[in-house]
Amino acid sequence: MQIQFPLILDGATGTELQKRGFTGDVSAEEWVLAHPEAIADIQRGYVQAGSQVLYCPSFGANRQKLEEHGIFNKTAELSQKAAEGRALIAGDLSPTGLFLAPMGQASFEELVDIYADQAAGLEQAGVDLYVIETMMTLSDARAAVLAVRNVSEKPILVTFTCDENGR
Repeated sequence: MQIQFPLILDGATGTELQKRGFTGDVSAEEWVLAHPEAIADIQRGYVQAGSQVLYCPSFGANRQKLEEHGIFNKTAELSQKAAEGRALIAGDLSPTGLFLAPMGQASFEELVDIYADQAAGLEQAGVDLYVIETMMTLSDARAAVLAVRNVSEKPILVTFTCDENGR
């Protein structure tokens, strides 16, 4: 499948998971692995509605957030099954929750390393492109882009979130 614009992406997966019983007691990625039928139902609905890209449920699936659960990079195949060859699969990367100095203790290299682990797993799983989403700082987005470029030449989409002050 070739990428052509305009490109129709899938929708509010978190909200849809909540409608199906996800309460936030565990990570969304852990819940999806325990309830694969829920994500399959959501994503099939998005494909039927015209989505050309499905985000694999890897929004918070970076080493920083998921190492303790032992579920790092195990969700991409769920989206591939739901897509049934009718949509592209986007590896979804989000903020790590770490902050660079002076706001936090993380180094830029540490952020790149965390994102690179996630991107490598998503690349190995066979995603078609990457979405780096809900970023709050250019440095975090840059770290994620550099990490993806360390493992792949596939397309990258980047989105940011802004506060009420436009930051």
